[in-house]
Parts: sequence; structure tokens; C-alpha cells
Amino acid sequence: MKSLIACYSHSGKTLTVAEKLQKEINADFTRIEPVKDRWYLIKAIHAYLEKKWPIKPCTTDIDDYDCLIVCCPIWAGRTTPGVIQYLDELVNTSGKKFAVLVTMGGDGNQLATIQIRNGLEAKEMEFIDKLIIGGSAQKSGEWETMTKEFAQKLINEN
Repeated sequence: MKSLIACYSHSGKTLTVAEKLQKEINADFTRIEPVKDRWYLIKAIHAYLEKKWPIKPCTTDIDDYDCLIVCCPIWAGRTTPGVIQYLDELVNTSGKKFAVLVTMGGDGNQLATIQIRNGLEAKEMEFIDKLIIGGSAQKSGEWETMTKEFAQKLINEN
């Protein structure tokens, strides 16, 4: 299964996890980056309001891929504005599989995986699995084991 990891990372924590996953499953990688950076409070408010932001060019045509893994942090319990824009820009998605990986500073509830799942299922994609890495798993280093187990699930899906 040829996979693409699409990653948005603000602080680098999500990027570290996504790069680990990339090595585990031998996937291609694209960075989701906003055209303009904003102050963190504005970012959280825009995430909460489910706004979109213009993003720099990245791989949005997934015709050559069987699977897409969307990786992003959680802001105000929701998906980042850049990822919302990325989901809108995706093309050639019908019949493809997808998974979601999110990181968050806390360990509470979040809506981001549901937002991403709903957005991609609306594009006729098939959900495989999700991985939520909370703050305690990041601090303890447990995220590495969690990422390896998630990678194995994705490999077994092949």
C-alpha cells in the first residue's frame, strides 16, 4: 500500500511523531504549512470556530496513493485551520483509505479526529484507524510505542 503522510505541526511535536511513523511505514511525506503565521491565541480561536487558512502548496492530489494519514495537533479541541483547508483541497480521494494521528498537550476530549474523519468520508474515503497522543504519552515517551503499534495496524491493513 503506497501511503502519504500529510502533516501540520506548530511546535514540532507532531512533526516528530509523523516522521517516526513515516520511517515505520515507508510513506511519502508532505508538510501542511500556512501561508501566514499567526499568534497562538488567534490560532486557537480560529480552530475553535472551524475557520480555514490559506496553505502553501503541498501534495493534495492523492491519485498515486492508496492511503492518506493526516497528522496534526489539537487546538481548542479541534482541527487546525490549515488542515481544514488541506482537506478541502484534496482531490482524487474516492475509494482511498485514510487514518488520523493527532497530538495534544492535555489528555482530554477532542473533536479533531471526528472532524477529519467526517471530512474525508464525505470525499468517499474509507477510515482505517486513529491515534491520539496526549501530553502524558509525549512526556513519558510512550508515544514511540504507540506510534509503532499504529504503524503495524496500517501495515496490516495492506
